[in-house]
Order: sequence, then C-alpha cells, then structure tokens
Amino acid sequence: MSNAAKRKACLIRPSEVPDDEIDGGATHKTIITRGANETDITVYRSQITPGKSHDWHHHEVDEVIFCVAGEGRYELEDSEIRFKAGDFIFMPKGTEHRSSSTTDGPVELVAIFQPGLE
Repeated sequence: MSNAAKRKACLIRPSEVPDDEIDGGATHKTIITRGANETDITVYRSQITPGKSHDWHHHEVDEVIFCVAGEGRYELEDSEIRFKAGDFIFMPKGTEHRSSSTTDGPVELVAIFQPGLE
C-alpha cells in the first residue's frame, strides 16, 4: 500500500498537541508534518507572549504565516513587517527573520510550510 493510500482525513485538536519551546522563549505546536503524517505540508501553531521572541532563523522552504490573535513584528535583515490579527505574511525560503509581540497580550500565529518539513 502506498503512503498516499495510508493517509486519511482526521481531526486535529490543538489543545491535545503538546507545546514545544522554541529559541527565544516562544512556543509552538506541530499540528501536521511530513514525518509524522506522511503529508507534504507542515503546520505549526505558535504563541509569542510579551517579552518572548522567536530567535533569528530561516527555512529552506517557503512559509505563509497567519496571525490569529494579537499584534507583532517580523524583523528581517534589512526591514521589518508589522502585523495584526487577520493578516497573512509570506516569508520566502532563505529569508532570515525573527518575530516578537508588540502588545501586552500574546501573539498567536499559524505557520504553513510547503513542501513539508521533516
């Protein structure tokens, strides 16, 4: 049976997925990824509380980020992107970036990578 034939639609409840701390003190949940779910997409749900950040990094694949709640900013090598709930951000592969909250409350983000991360 091929990997595609083994895949099935499923419900994923973020409240049942453990948090992973990421450099800078923010947290994320791996909602779905290539390695665990035999899919070619990776989805993270991240939370950045005031005073925490997501340290400088880049990815080898394109990323689309959706801001679910809060306001924040992505620092880039030569500029910044300010965002708020309801905004989407496109981050091309290889772009150095880090994110932080710019308000008193947490920022909740959903990051989607395609092709999926291992």
